[in-house]
Amino acid sequence: MLRTVALIVAAGRGHRVGGSLPKQYRELAGHPVLFHTIRAFANHAAIDAVCTVIHPDDERLYRTAISELDFGHGGVLLTPVNGGETRQNSVRLGLESLAQETPRAVLIHDGARPLIDSALITRTIDALEDHIGAIAALPISDSIKRATADDNLIDQDIARSGLWR
Repeated sequence: MLRTVALIVAAGRGHRVGGSLPKQYRELAGHPVLFHTIRAFANHAAIDAVCTVIHPDDERLYRTAISELDFGHGGVLLTPVNGGETRQNSVRLGLESLAQETPRAVLIHDGARPLIDSALITRTIDALEDHIGAIAALPISDSIKRATADDNLIDQDIARSGLWR
């Protein structure tokens, strides 16, 4: 039985970014973004397996992205799962694919967000010891402003206390 699985959702097309290549397959520091995302979880000692949900047309891109990936601590990279029409459907399909594995915990993360660090993964796993669910979040440190209706002027400063991303 796998204790903790990271479910990486990477079936999106990234239309807002533009271009012909989905953002999770664009290069960042010499590797596709998805490589860095999966590696962050694969290198975490508490992650037993990583399962990636991909777009059905992206098998070749996915294989290239993971070609140099290594689980240093004995974890496994599960066979990728084809995603659905929406992120919600992709998450559901990914979770259904794990039913036979019966993991104790599943961490769901966006494949196009490679900058998650080990400490945040650990805190999320630790939170699941005492709660049925948890969400990884960081307090907002940026200044937040509300614009006027025409978006031309700053109308109000928004207090950051109690705001998370």
